[in-house]
Amino acid sequence: MINAQLIIFIQSIHSLHNGRIHEEKSPEPRPRTAGRPAGGAALSKQRIAEAALAHIDAFGLGAFSMREIAAQLGVYPATVHWHVSTREALLAEVAATVMAQVTPPKGTLAWQDWIAELFHRCRAAVRQHPNVAQLLGAQLVSNGSLPTELVEGVLAALTEAGFDGEPLREAYNCVIAAMLGFLTMEFSPLPADNTQAWAEELRERVHTIRPLDHPVLTRHLPQLANKAFILRWDNGTTVPLDSSFERHIQITIDGLEAFARRVAQAGSSSS
Repeated sequence: MINAQLIIFIQSIHSLHNGRIHEEKSPEPRPRTAGRPAGGAALSKQRIAEAALAHIDAFGLGAFSMREIAAQLGVYPATVHWHVSTREALLAEVAATVMAQVTPPKGTLAWQDWIAELFHRCRAAVRQHPNVAQLLGAQLVSNGSLPTELVEGVLAALTEAGFDGEPLREAYNCVIAAMLGFLTMEFSPLPADNTQAWAEELRERVHTIRPLDHPVLTRHLPQLANKAFILRWDNGTTVPLDSSFERHIQITIDGLEAFARRVAQAGSSSS
């Protein structure tokens, strides 16, 4: 009797154990379907661009990769690639995000004031994201991101100034180069490694320039040291070149006005 009960008890334990094993088995994986990768339903191109911009802000452009952005978003790299095909395409989206609010409204300012406002707004955007300065120059020059509102606005301002045809193209190129060139240099990144040692070495080199070799540079060095391009060991995040930027805008506008007068005079002489 005891043996029969023991056998029944052992059989029931065995059946219960087997049932648990079957319950704990992982379900069969579902076959993958074509289209959007799993986990990407809540993502968008804009959200990915914002995450990439935050990453560049924190770690610099050199640390950027699609894999890093995917890890931050908690998805597989394939999910990011589904929304943005390549690294360059994502960087173009980052550039477009930074430049989204840069273009002033059309028709509200005289063309000189409109261009000055454009320069100020662009600099304000770059000061918020200084690590993107180099990217903006590369992307906008190579048409990686095409800011059509910016192009339209600059052309409208220059048309109001009297430019047309080839002079319009030349003036347009001047404005874009002047706007981005200054900012690319002002906010150029410092070395990622041994930044302090690099700055101290450069400061020492600047202050030990020999007067006999470079008399003009030596004479003006007090006005130039760390406040002029090439002779700096800080960038615009800590030592902004505010007064130089204002003069840069004025010189650019003065040059455009002088160019417009020459174009007008040439047109009247030929007619």
